Formats: sequence, C-alpha cells, structure tokens
Amino acid sequence: MIGDALRRFEREHAEALAALARLEHAALALRGVGDPAPHFAAARDAHAFLEGPVKAHNLNEERALFPELGEDAPTAPFIDEHQTLWRLERELGAALRAADAERTADTALELAELLRAHIARENEILFPMARGLLGAEGLARVARRLGD
Repeated sequence: MIGDALRRFEREHAEALAALARLEHAALALRGVGDPAPHFAAARDAHAFLEGPVKAHNLNEERALFPELGEDAPTAPFIDEHQTLWRLERELGAALRAADAERTADTALELAELLRAHIARENEILFPMARGLLGAEGLARVARRLGD
C-alpha cells in the first residue's frame, strides 16, 4: 500500500530484532569463560544500533503514528515501554563503559526481552488496529509526518 508507514516500522522492527539477537549472543558469551573483548565489542555495536536507529524509530512512532491514533488506540503502554527501554539503554551504556560483564549481560538480556515483547505487541496488535482505524488516508498522513 502506498503511504503505509507501518510497513516501514515493520521493516525497522526486523532490523531491531536482528540487533537483539546479536546483543543476546554477546550477553550470554559474557557470562562464559574466555576473552570478553569480542563480546563487549559486539554488545557495543548492538547498543549503538539501539541508541541510534531504534530510538529514532520509537520517537517517530510517538511523533507520527500515535497522534494520528489519538484516543482510539491504547498508545500509553507503548510510550511507557519506550521510556523503560531508553532507561535500560542508558544502563547498558554505563555497564559497557565500566566493562562490567555481569551487569552488561543482565541489562542486555532484560532489554532484549522487553524490546522483543514490545515489537511483538506492536506488530500483532497495535499495527493491525492502526490499519483498521486510520485507513489509507490516515496511513498516508503518518507517512507525510515521517517525510516518506
């Protein structure tokens, strides 16, 4: 569908899930034995993706999609989760800077679990609801707000 910004959000979700897989792999490896350096590097790369493109994605949802939905969809829990995700990203960054393997692993796994569930709820509940509520015209307005 032309102007369906939700397809863009779904593609970005797929990219975020790939980054989460890399982050989880690194976190689990940090709990093991051996040289932690490559696992810290992988976690830093995934963290940078979360702080950059994933955070921009969440801000775009709040800026372009949620206002269009207004009171017709339950967006407040998603906004709350964005705030929690951003807090966990900050905590992960602090653990990475401290090179604290245990704290990095724990925070990374908590963040990955929350973000994975958040993405599933958006893909399976919020986005189908948004398509029904907004229709082609509303989705085109969302796309224009995003500059698509």
